Amino acid sequence: MSHFDRKSLIFYGVAISSVVTLFSVVSRYGTARLQAPIAIAGNYQLQIEPSELCSEPPSLQLRIQQSGIFVNGVLTAASPEAEPAGAGGKPFALDGRWRSPELDLAGRSPAMTVCGQSVERVAIASTRDGDSFSGQLTFAGLPAPLMFNSQLLPAQTSASSTSH
Repeated sequence: MSHFDRKSLIFYGVAISSVVTLFSVVSRYGTARLQAPIAIAGNYQLQIEPSELCSEPPSLQLRIQQSGIFVNGVLTAASPEAEPAGAGGKPFALDGRWRSPELDLAGRSPAMTVCGQSVERVAIASTRDGDSFSGQLTFAGLPAPLMFNSQLLPAQTSASSTSH
């Protein structure tokens, strides 16, 4: 019994050729059609536009973490007028999706005071333009959304690095 039987050689040749062809087709498709989403992770300072509802809008900061199209965020107060009301300083925890150029986030927090109202839920709908986002913040408890623009803050490096 020989391992170089004609039927065995044909079988292995066809199997190897099929795998190589399939790999080649999948590789070409992935290179041409599949692209990683744009990286948007970072800290953004939100500039909320004054309105009838809110003549002195709060200063808020949005920190975004990204895993592909899935996005987590934290919305924190950067000014005393938006400090959490008895919540122990807990920020809004947000979840959402990044569909370039649109970012949608929603979440909740213990009560935070925004524009004189206590709010517990927020939804963010925005569009990316360069390194910034613009869109609207919809707080449950406020009758109308607040329009905002954001600017990506420079990355902060840790000054307390240790060397071994």
